[in-house]
Amino acid sequence: MLTKTTLLLSFSLFFLFANAQVKPDYLYNTNMPYGTLDIRTSISASQYYYLEEGITFSFRESAPGVKTNTYLDLTHWDTSPYGEGNMRMKNGATDQFVMNYRLLQPIEYSSTYENGYPLIVLMHGAGEPGNCYYEDCYHADWDYDPNANDPPAPTAADHRLLNNDDHLNIGAGPHLDARNRAGNKLPDDPTLPDRAFPGFVLMPQMFNIWDSLSVENMIRLVQLHCEKYNIDENRIYIHGLSIGGYATYEAIKRAPWLFAAALPMSAVREAGNIFYHQLQSKVVHIPIWAFQGGVDPEPTPAYTESLLKKFEDNGGLTKYTIYPTAGHNVWNLAYGDQHFFSWMLAKNKSDIHPLFNLKTIDRGQNAYPMLTLAEGFLAYQWEKDGETIADATTNKHKAVEPGAYRARFSRISSSPAENEWNKWSSPVTVTEGTIPPGEVPPVITGISNQENFTFSVFPNPAIGEKVVINFEQSFRGPFSIELVDAYGREHVRMGGTSNQQVMELLLSPAIAEGVYLLRIHNGQSTHSKRITILR
Repeated sequence: MLTKTTLLLSFSLFFLFANAQVKPDYLYNTNMPYGTLDIRTSISASQYYYLEEGITFSFRESAPGVKTNTYLDLTHWDTSPYGEGNMRMKNGATDQFVMNYRLLQPIEYSSTYENGYPLIVLMHGAGEPGNCYYEDCYHADWDYDPNANDPPAPTAADHRLLNNDDHLNIGAGPHLDARNRAGNKLPDDPTLPDRAFPGFVLMPQMFNIWDSLSVENMIRLVQLHCEKYNIDENRIYIHGLSIGGYATYEAIKRAPWLFAAALPMSAVREAGNIFYHQLQSKVVHIPIWAFQGGVDPEPTPAYTESLLKKFEDNGGLTKYTIYPTAGHNVWNLAYGDQHFFSWMLAKNKSDIHPLFNLKTIDRGQNAYPMLTLAEGFLAYQWEKDGETIADATTNKHKAVEPGAYRARFSRISSSPAENEWNKWSSPVTVTEGTIPPGEVPPVITGISNQENFTFSVFPNPAIGEKVVINFEQSFRGPFSIELVDAYGREHVRMGGTSNQQVMELLLSPAIAEGVYLLRIHNGQSTHSKRITILR
């Protein structure tokens, strides 16, 4: 195991290569629709993030001036199989704490196992933070910075600030059971028992809330573990409960190249930011399995189902489990599902995702499968029937001839040698035939591709119960209209068909006063206009 000192000494040898998994603007980009993306682990030789393993950052002391350097037991069961640590940031002479975490390793872990081990990232809920649960804080308030430590934190050995254990109360036990159930079997062993997981489980602990910055820190934490341990980067999975479900969506939005599957549970906030910022094309290749309580008021089943429909409408593949009599706390039911772990293990970042799961060419309807991999890798290669497709060098390929397609990418080089490619995907067989009428997605056929149609809304500001939408020229194909707020939450959705000139959009009295975005989706194009609602 590398110590902090060893890691610091060796850093100068590898910092230039530590972020080589994807193109630089997929790690750092100041011009993303939502602002700045920064998930770099190394910025320069003097500014970087690193792991301090075996130590929980806290102010607890066993004697005056003697830090305990360990987690505070808040689970009432033995969580010691989960190793402890914290992520830190070094910037010149400054060395700051960023995030505590716990890590469960596979039994008989081998750093030389050829295929590497899968990793699950478990995002806890709002009730298990390092400091503040909304207004209920272990010390001071939300503005308290543990690096500044003002006002000074208590040093009692049993103080809960930065406990690094409370978040193991939910989920850690079932994941430990799954690890133990796997025993010393390797990830691809066909004799793995049901509900077994032969890999790593990483449990970061937020300080006050899962927001965009803390989610970015979690992504850094994942990358650092991939650099340190023998982790199969094709099999990194993320799931989260409640506010951790929101964090799950936020994570796949910020690093869609990293995760092979996402499992949000009772996600109290939405993936709306994905759709609000029109980033759906970057994430729809990620399989999603959502869990929902049938009597949960937040989120409601209708709300979760509407989010999944958005993914499906953009070509994604989703799985949905609703527990009709359950409220918000559905996680233990989910962990008990016979396929919870095996579903994840079957997902691999190397695999091709056919948009809408379309694998049939129908020339009469101008329908051709669009085969996709994640964006952002350094090089791509496609083949059909064992022959390289010369001009197919991006993450997408339209299949215009039947055959068996495979693809691969490189995390290492933009001009990779043979040993620098990721493994080939499993083959996708494309056939030719007739697709039943009405089953061809418009985004595949390209029926509606008029990018420049315009529309007007009257009155704006809206002061009554409806607005009128006037299309200033006709267009072909079906379309949908949605009204979303600043958080991406959908308040109205309706559809229309070809050649409509005028439509009325009814505004429920329940829609609050404010600024909204009216979006019209017409095939591959989306057109939007801001409207103000006054009450």
